[in-house]
Amino acid sequence: MRTIHTSDAALAQALSPIVALTVEAEYGSVVVEGTVYTAAHHQPAGSPYAGDHVIAGGRPSPCNDASIPTLGAGLEQDSIILVSHFDLDTVGGVLRAHLYAETIFKPEFDGFWKLAAFVDVNGVHKQNLSGASLLDHVRLDAWWAWADKNVPRLPREGVTDVTALMESAYGALADILLGNPQMLEAGRRRREAGDALNVASLVEARKSGVLVRRSPTERDFVNHLYEAFVGGGITVGRAVVAHNPATGSITVSLADPVPGVSCRVLVQRLWGALAGGHDGIAGSPRDRVMMQADVESAVQALEEALYLAGAS
Repeated sequence: MRTIHTSDAALAQALSPIVALTVEAEYGSVVVEGTVYTAAHHQPAGSPYAGDHVIAGGRPSPCNDASIPTLGAGLEQDSIILVSHFDLDTVGGVLRAHLYAETIFKPEFDGFWKLAAFVDVNGVHKQNLSGASLLDHVRLDAWWAWADKNVPRLPREGVTDVTALMESAYGALADILLGNPQMLEAGRRRREAGDALNVASLVEARKSGVLVRRSPTERDFVNHLYEAFVGGGITVGRAVVAHNPATGSITVSLADPVPGVSCRVLVQRLWGALAGGHDGIAGSPRDRVMMQADVESAVQALEEALYLAGAS
């Protein structure tokens, strides 16, 4: 069984007839379906792939989707899985299709996967509201610490075989969930480094409540940093517009839902249907390089949306 990745919506659609399972193969409003099963959940109400965070009874996060079928034992070559990106939710969904990975989905690890699903749809900054145990928070930090060092930036063009990377991810998750002390300690250190990233990434804290951030390196995700150290105090922002110059991406996010403001709608108005995400967090098209002018456009559009919604 192979797992392949592409950031190209048209290429993904062309591959669809030979793909058994797709996991978060969502390219803005375009959902590429698998011939056996489609694990997608980032679409709005009215779509068959609206998530359970959007509507009652909606689709679960792939990492928590017990309906994903087992496609075969081991890494058989008769089934292909397609993904659009590589994060914990995607990894969990892919591994659910592998019989060899059933160890990490035992009932005693349900809390971890519920936390992973919660963070995927609510944002990292909300994880303390998840009700998860301290141990599961440490486990999640440990996963991110491993991913920081071991998950490469995947190509924007073409198709990449990520089967071996999925195997490595399974090994890391098994170690973490079974309590490997070195990996758990790495997770604790990563959390400490987050405070330093908060300071280094801040570009501007606007009066509108929008925090403008720039990722210092291609691996630095900063849209969960809604608290900023400004003038010797702490400013709490309502939203973050973050630019990652190394990857060419822009991510727009809200600390809390704002009626009438959708990050997904905002980015699609700016950059077209291949931009996507959901109401709370959304990003630029995966195959487009965004520049500083695009950052300012996103900030202005978000400030206007917040103003019109009476949120600033």
